Amino acid sequence: MAVFNGGDYVAKQLDSIFEQTYQNWRLLVRDDGSSDGTVILLNQFINVHPDKIKLISTDNPNLGAFRNFSELISHSKADYIMFCDQDDVWLPRKIEISFQRMEELESSFGKDTPLLVHTDLKVADNNLKVVADSLWHYQNCDPVQGAKLCRLLLQNVATGCTIMINKSLRDMALPIPDEAIMHDWWLALTAATFGKIACIAEPTVLYRQHNSNETGARSWNTGHIFRQLADLQNTRNGMRRTQAQAAAFLQSFAGVLHAADSEMIAAYAGLHEQGFLQKRYNLIKFGFAYTGLLRNLGLSILV
Repeated sequence: MAVFNGGDYVAKQLDSIFEQTYQNWRLLVRDDGSSDGTVILLNQFINVHPDKIKLISTDNPNLGAFRNFSELISHSKADYIMFCDQDDVWLPRKIEISFQRMEELESSFGKDTPLLVHTDLKVADNNLKVVADSLWHYQNCDPVQGAKLCRLLLQNVATGCTIMINKSLRDMALPIPDEAIMHDWWLALTAATFGKIACIAEPTVLYRQHNSNETGARSWNTGHIFRQLADLQNTRNGMRRTQAQAAAFLQSFAGVLHAADSEMIAAYAGLHEQGFLQKRYNLIKFGFAYTGLLRNLGLSILV
């Protein structure tokens, strides 16, 4: 669990973890320099449950959410890792059903295969009132087709707070470079390239939305499309970040990538340097696409 000024929410999240049907877990927490009562509250839980929660010392605060989670990943030696946002609430069977699916994957592909399991979520407001029963539907997301590498380069479909990974994926994905957009996206890219991704259609999290969300749920509708078109430069900058992430991925795994994957990733990383016709040729050749016709019409404009 990565925390920062989460005093209004973290107790509810911790309660939901202690109420899980599967109880063989241990929680690592790193505070990113909170100035509210977050650490005091955490220590209250630790005093009651010293065998379940460990607060990692903060030598370098204010890393931001991405680096905070990366630090936690590097500290964990567990066989399986899940990621916890401070402001959400886990539904009771979250660990149980994720671990069950992970065991099925390891039975089929072996523990040495990098594996990632993720689930759907329920979108909730600040008071945990459900506003959408499925984040996947809310955002018009296809977690099956979207798990292909050619799709993941453009759009992440694995929400971090629903993910479980095995040790093999952790070991392969580290270190996560600064060019990565978020830890969950980097882990999904690594699993798609070298292992397997499995999705579970059942929501396992109340995904709380409020003004301080680092990332959040945005409904997919015509209004969202027009906002993107009205700010093309910002939208292009976002795409450019995905290309920089792809370039970093190509460099990180240059010695182990299959030739076809290497060619695909290089083509995406270099889209901004290609001519008009070459860009569109590569979109078709490699299957670079979002979920939904309107998104892909927008893609043809952006590139």
